[in-house]
Amino acid sequence: MSQSGQPETRAEREQPVPPAGTPALSRAQARAAEARAAELRAPAGRSPDLTRPPVAGELAYESTITAPTEWVPYVYTTAEIQTHAARRGLSVAAAVCGVLGVLAGIFVIWGAPLSIAAVVLALVARYVERRAGGLWLLGLLSGLLGILMAVLWFVVITRMLPAYFG
Repeated sequence: MSQSGQPETRAEREQPVPPAGTPALSRAQARAAEARAAELRAPAGRSPDLTRPPVAGELAYESTITAPTEWVPYVYTTAEIQTHAARRGLSVAAAVCGVLGVLAGIFVIWGAPLSIAAVVLALVARYVERRAGGLWLLGLLSGLLGILMAVLWFVVITRMLPAYFG
């Protein structure tokens, strides 16, 4: 043992600490006792069990056996569920672009790019953000309304220009 009281080697760390009040065994005596216990555990005609019980911080052998190769369902942790629920960026962007596209479409034709962006973002958000609620739907509907307004502006302008210049 080191001066700090911590074991220096793995062999020293693996030695079990005897309970208070029991006489301490030497390393040789402890190994002999473990070997005798292993022989007693082994059934007749089979080799003795050479595994040792896990030391503090180690996994038991039974827990290290791998899972079958068949499909095993994935269970989400609470943190993962909260992270997925917070994903709403595309839906919010679609709604903002759609509303701005409608507002711009009331006054000028230049709301069309925002409305097209809203429709695209809403359709992507529908498949990517399953837990975003109906926010993507607001972006889709307002984007389609903005595109309709831009088409109306285009029709009005093309009808008025020949009369204005002609």
